[in-house]
Amino acid sequence: MKTSEMSDLRGMVDLRHEAEQRGHFEPLGRLLALETAHGMIEFGTGQGEGLGPDLGWILKPDAEYGELEKANKINGLCLIGLVVLGPWLGLPSLRKNSTTPCPKCKRVCEVCDGTGKKLCEICGGLGHTPGNWISCPGPGCHRDTGHYKGDCATCKLSEVRGQLREQNMCLMCCGVKRADGFSVMKCSACRGAGKRSTGIVGGSLDWQLPKCKACAGTAWKGTFVRQDVKKFTNAKIIIPGNIARLKLTRLGRWPGKNRRRMASNPMSVLALGPIHSFTIKDFMQNRIRTFGVSQDSQGDYLMLLVPKVPRSQSKAYLVGGVVRERIGQAVA
Repeated sequence: MKTSEMSDLRGMVDLRHEAEQRGHFEPLGRLLALETAHGMIEFGTGQGEGLGPDLGWILKPDAEYGELEKANKINGLCLIGLVVLGPWLGLPSLRKNSTTPCPKCKRVCEVCDGTGKKLCEICGGLGHTPGNWISCPGPGCHRDTGHYKGDCATCKLSEVRGQLREQNMCLMCCGVKRADGFSVMKCSACRGAGKRSTGIVGGSLDWQLPKCKACAGTAWKGTFVRQDVKKFTNAKIIIPGNIARLKLTRLGRWPGKNRRRMASNPMSVLALGPIHSFTIKDFMQNRIRTFGVSQDSQGDYLMLLVPKVPRSQSKAYLVGGVVRERIGQAVA
């Protein structure tokens, strides 16, 4: 895929860094996912809290920007982009659940009382399901005479006098009955084990209690799988400190003339994207919001610049593109 060009990349990075340092931003929400041309980047949750970084709108007073920026003001400040708040610690690992119930939050199954069996959901415990209508086989009734016998004991309780429904064996319970005479099936809640995991601490059924830490509230054993940052990398970039204008190139390529002009301590980053949309959890409204991204005046989509090797004080930057909420309202 051809990587678009971004002008004044150093300036865009500096602008976002300064906005965070000076507090020139309006908190937006916690990043949940990024839809890129190379797949979905997910940030997952830990103990119910999102693991993604927080985002904010960059604001700047008394600035002259285009009509789009002027039309989107918050408290008299022009909205000019997005800032990634706090340090960048890399893409979080994602939890992948297994088919084994969590042993830390198991309890006796309240559906089957620990027996592993429950009343059949298909036949209601009868052991059979109704089939086709047939003539009543009672003495002197419909099968023998072709007419209903008024005092026939065989079909007197049938919905249709002189007719009976065939009784087909229930395919769920196969007619297996327990001591009380009702047919039973394997318990669907515990899968016949007699115990089940609830995902709540101590195996409780009270959803208001904390989630089980061992399974993160999923009720299943699981492992964490690292996301491969290379999969989402669209370009590798070195941002020298003494070049005002810079262009992204294809992955692994860099113009020789710019290499010779690099500063002694350049910034080496990966460009993740292009980003076509992203989803956040809004701080103020406590709801999920999705934003679409289109090309900006330079032909660039939104890109996430991250350090090649994240450290405790590393930063990430969202640059390029025009962002609009999916409901149609222009917001950036």
